[in-house]
Amino acid sequence: MAVVLWLLLHYCVFSVTFLRTSAQLTPTKEDILDSTTETNLQWISEPPKAWQEIKLKLGLASAHAVYQGCYSKLKNTLKTLWTKWIAKKDAHELQLDLLFAQDDQIPLTILLLESDTPVERPHTGQMRQEIVAPQAFTQPQDVETHLYHARGLDLGKITRNGFHLGFSYSGSCVLISSVRVFYMKCPGLTVNQTSFGGASAGSGWIRGQCVDGAEEVSTPKIKCESNGQWGAMQGFCVCGAGYQTEGNMCKACGLGSYKAANDIGECQLCPSNSRTSSEGASECDCEEGYARLQNDPPQLGCTRSPSAPLNLTIHHLSNTAMILNWATPADLGGREEVMYDVECRQKTGESYAAWVPCDNTMLITPQSTGLTETVANITGLLPHVSYQVSVRAYNRISQKLGTSGAAQSITILNAPVVITAVPVLTPAAQERLKTPVIASVLCGILLLLALIPAAFCLIRRGYSKFREDHEAELVPLENVGRVYRCPEEPQTTPPQQTTSSVQILDSVNERLLSGIKDVLVDRSRVTLGKELGKGEFGAVYEGIFLSDDNENIQVAVKTMRVGIYSQDDLQSFIKEAEIMQHFDHDNIVKLLGVTLETVQDLSIPVPLVILPFLKHGDLRRFLIATRYGDIPMFVPHQCLLRFMIDIASGMEYLSSKGFLHRDLAARNCMLGDDLHVRVADFGLSKQIFSSNYYRQKVAIRMPVKWMAIESLSESIYTSKSDVWSFGVTMWEIVSRGKTPYPGIPNHEILELLERGLRLKQGDCDSKLYEVMLSCWHKEPSQRPCFAELAQTLKALLCELPPLEPSKENYYINQGLEAANATQSSAAEPGPEGAVGNIYLSSPVHKTDC
Repeated sequence: MAVVLWLLLHYCVFSVTFLRTSAQLTPTKEDILDSTTETNLQWISEPPKAWQEIKLKLGLASAHAVYQGCYSKLKNTLKTLWTKWIAKKDAHELQLDLLFAQDDQIPLTILLLESDTPVERPHTGQMRQEIVAPQAFTQPQDVETHLYHARGLDLGKITRNGFHLGFSYSGSCVLISSVRVFYMKCPGLTVNQTSFGGASAGSGWIRGQCVDGAEEVSTPKIKCESNGQWGAMQGFCVCGAGYQTEGNMCKACGLGSYKAANDIGECQLCPSNSRTSSEGASECDCEEGYARLQNDPPQLGCTRSPSAPLNLTIHHLSNTAMILNWATPADLGGREEVMYDVECRQKTGESYAAWVPCDNTMLITPQSTGLTETVANITGLLPHVSYQVSVRAYNRISQKLGTSGAAQSITILNAPVVITAVPVLTPAAQERLKTPVIASVLCGILLLLALIPAAFCLIRRGYSKFREDHEAELVPLENVGRVYRCPEEPQTTPPQQTTSSVQILDSVNERLLSGIKDVLVDRSRVTLGKELGKGEFGAVYEGIFLSDDNENIQVAVKTMRVGIYSQDDLQSFIKEAEIMQHFDHDNIVKLLGVTLETVQDLSIPVPLVILPFLKHGDLRRFLIATRYGDIPMFVPHQCLLRFMIDIASGMEYLSSKGFLHRDLAARNCMLGDDLHVRVADFGLSKQIFSSNYYRQKVAIRMPVKWMAIESLSESIYTSKSDVWSFGVTMWEIVSRGKTPYPGIPNHEILELLERGLRLKQGDCDSKLYEVMLSCWHKEPSQRPCFAELAQTLKALLCELPPLEPSKENYYINQGLEAANATQSSAAEPGPEGAVGNIYLSSPVHKTDC
């Protein structure tokens, strides 16, 4: 789509420039014969003596050869005068200027005999023109005043090397004063970075040459018309890399600037940490200590390796295991991605012993290289061994720079296990000690029996205090798991209790607890309310979340019932949720936390995802409501484009973090209070930094009509499969919430896509539809990335007239508040379905966005 827009823009610019330039050019005439300048014409008369050559001025300043056909004996006889053979030069079409006079109104016929060599006695030729002087002279002295100058007579095309020109006349008297044969030429032309030399009229297509610094996009050619004017040009050249357009020429980019591609764009200043050493640069060279990757866009500044990780700390779990934590480097080197390698060395014995690589008893999980998280588990520590652990930060530019990155180290002095030696007693000593020992044992048993109740009370008290800090008394809700406070008074029947998230996770993997403590919250801090919606992947409830500041926050809670089939699945989901909690982008819904809930007959707890509550709901509901008038407003094209730009920006951020969404659709995009769209519902998200793709291994229900062709056929998901889903989401937005592929069952979608069929354009701008089609390319590598999509959509938005933001926000808020004020649920008519969405009962007033 971008190429089409660029070609169209270039064609428009070319057309205007060419018309302006060609209007200033004047055709030229190239003479082949001028009878007034030749001293010895020696033309041929047929019959002989029917034409006589005499010297007269006749309308000119000096005497010259004049031919007259006035022989009285041959009156009313056909008399023909032939010129000598004339070479055509570069002519393709001949024209004639003729100055003559006659005493009657009998036509003078002009003949043309083409030949490659001279003809000794021309007899006949092809008639090219007939002409009659408007006024006849009556007296010989009146000839000069009755001379008629016929200009620009068209003699037609000439195909042989030369010709004889003939004049045939059957009247009483005619005088030919001057004969000028010529052809028209188009002058040399330079237009739109293409140079054309002069050409004779009627010569056909002339090929142009690109000017210095320009490159040929398609063969430039042009025709020189019969009148000496240039016709319409085909093909064109553009300034190549390192050159920008200046009039019809190309100018080299100056020092400190560059141009990467052969287009009509201008030179750009070098991005950060780069420079040029000469004019005409197509890219900027990186400064010392900086580099760029081959696939980095030229506008990206040069980057470097990150600094060392910060705040490297350890948390001992036992004598043999610990957790290693660190913080992101202060300087990422200008790039977003950062990876970590954990290296281990050990030594035993004296302090002066050499450090050597750790042996195989030491285990670093989940892996020791290519980590993208800031935590690692270390197990297999040995007594009497000291360890030195280093965390090295690097990025993709580190290898190009020949550096392994910067590291921070920490030393662990693992103390030996102390074993106390017990002396062996003699039998006599044993006998003497037997009685006191028995007495001591009995006293110890009595003391232990006395301490058990006290210890139980202390443990009970501490446990109750922990429960009081993290639970509140809740009212049981229909279809929601019940939670009760442990009663103060003893009861004969113990109440039902909900296992805390910490206890649940301990049963999954106790070492994971400290690594995900920031994202996992206790189940008792979440109170579920009414169900807001239900789909294939779980239900969404309105809820109240008790924050760390003991404030009750209105939230939306989504149950995850897809993709969690084992403890490993649960562990992977929670670790990825911890990363998602740190997402910070205006177009991404903030993840507040995750809690776990046990479900009867399920061995794996169900995750509950806690998200901010957005009162305006999802984008699809809003679009459907505006389409049917339930929200009393009309959403113009500008607003729809901004919704798409918001989603593309959010997805660009998500993919930059190495995450796939896998369920991108208008229903999973929320309309915030600030009227910006936020991407939500990371229920099917997966992190893919390690392999660049994710393959679905378990058969689950998936959103078929939003899925890419490779996901349907091979269960493979990449960032480019999210791009496909974005194209379908764009279609949803422009259709204002319609369901894709209406009337087509899910099981027929893959066959339809493999045949090359795609969603129809419908009521959609052609340029925008081209963007959608680019998202649905069969080859994932040919689809644009989200950054390119955001820029393309912004360019399309700039082509439209702006809307006044204050009025736009006022009307959208007014319509949304009116829609949210109603508590009735209305179903969308037709097969698309929108049961559960809240709409106005009838349109009130429509206005532009």
